[in-house]
Amino acid sequence: MRNEQKRAVLVAASLGWISIAVLTAPLTMAATDAPENGNSPRLMEQSTRIKLTAISDDDRSLGLQPGAQIQSNELGIDIKPEWLWQLSPDWKAYLRVQTFAATGKVDLSYEFGGNTRTVTSGFLGLREAWFDYSGLSSYPGESIRFGRERLKEQTGLWWDEDITLARWIFDTSLLSSTVGVAQKLANMRTDSNSLNQGRRDIARVFGQTRWQWRRSHYLGLLVTHAEGYGNRAPDYAARGEAVEGRDVSLTWAAITADRDYFDWHSHDIWQYFASAATVIGSDSGSQPDAAAVSGYRVQDRSVSGWAADLGLRVQILDTPRWVVGAQGAVASGGRDGNHSDAFRQTGLQSNRSRFTGTRSQVQRFGEAFQPTWSNLRVVTLYTAISDREDWDANLLYHRYWLQDPSGTVRSDLIAPGNSGTRTDLGQSGDIVLGYYGDKSSNRWVPVNLTLRGGIFFPGDAYGDAAQSSRYRVIADISKRF
Repeated sequence: MRNEQKRAVLVAASLGWISIAVLTAPLTMAATDAPENGNSPRLMEQSTRIKLTAISDDDRSLGLQPGAQIQSNELGIDIKPEWLWQLSPDWKAYLRVQTFAATGKVDLSYEFGGNTRTVTSGFLGLREAWFDYSGLSSYPGESIRFGRERLKEQTGLWWDEDITLARWIFDTSLLSSTVGVAQKLANMRTDSNSLNQGRRDIARVFGQTRWQWRRSHYLGLLVTHAEGYGNRAPDYAARGEAVEGRDVSLTWAAITADRDYFDWHSHDIWQYFASAATVIGSDSGSQPDAAAVSGYRVQDRSVSGWAADLGLRVQILDTPRWVVGAQGAVASGGRDGNHSDAFRQTGLQSNRSRFTGTRSQVQRFGEAFQPTWSNLRVVTLYTAISDREDWDANLLYHRYWLQDPSGTVRSDLIAPGNSGTRTDLGQSGDIVLGYYGDKSSNRWVPVNLTLRGGIFFPGDAYGDAAQSSRYRVIADISKRF
């Protein structure tokens, strides 16, 4: 292990244990001293999850950069303490921090959502810290929450990231809604606190509602607006740098319908999911211009794109639950002068959810490829078996094409872009296994075990020189104390 890697591991681990000791000592005393009659303030929940991870990631350049392969085989330890306090009958507070240390640089894209920098060898970070006020009305599911929170919706295609926000929450058995404002202020990590250029100075307004119009059947509406206020495109042009997608003013809207598609407890014989989405607005960039002093000029661009996602699942056996499903997603691509027809995601997505009908969180577009949902067509076939609570096994196949041959597809895990002249992006297969025995005396082993493995076979779009396949495997063992 290199000296700088050793130092990163030791610093991150030391900071983590120090933070746990400092924070848990007074909180444990508070829990011990809390009155048994339920008076406030009191510590309601306290736990620490320790997870050991092994990550093996094949060459991210697909062999197209000889002598500069990007690959890793590393071990890591992840520690997450968390606390929930009842400050008064109407006020709650929550805190979750994280320490991670690894033997080398690893990609934690499965851990963080959005476009957060995920390649690291160790850090101490703040994941969540929020207050919740429920004294607005007599509804037990209504509150206002503010602070840093994991903002998430069930598909993972829109929101799944830690972000600073203020939002109203309304949650009943038939209707759940939320409306709020948010902004990514910093990564809140010791290894990479500053945001990259593409994420700075963007304010967001978001809202979602989901209505159960009949038993197990839901209709939903999701809206997000992102408004950039940094006006950075002129700076890039003045420096002679090419860039696109800055100074955004974009609005996303989606309608959804499903039959308990993400509920792994379901006993329904068949389940469905459907969504249709659009994005409209504008952005700016810096484009080459020989007549400009710097050789570049600012180009304003209008944006209008669309996307759709459809899924159908059939239950063959109820106990253990065995399902077979198919899902297809498409997102527009292409541009013409000062206009872009390409759909783009909100920048807060993880693309990870329980869409196979089990407890495991699965990457929607493949564990070893992980493309963004833009200028893309994907067909997914899967089968899964589980007992709903203790274990599950998921097997998936994905087939990919470019929606617009003149455009490109970006991936979180693959460095080179496609050639832009062929539509065949390739295919991939995934296996995701989960065993959940933590905090239970009657399980085989009192820990959680997960395995996520994927292999990607590049298509013609990456050219004949690309290697025939790349793999990514992540194995975790975790325990909550």
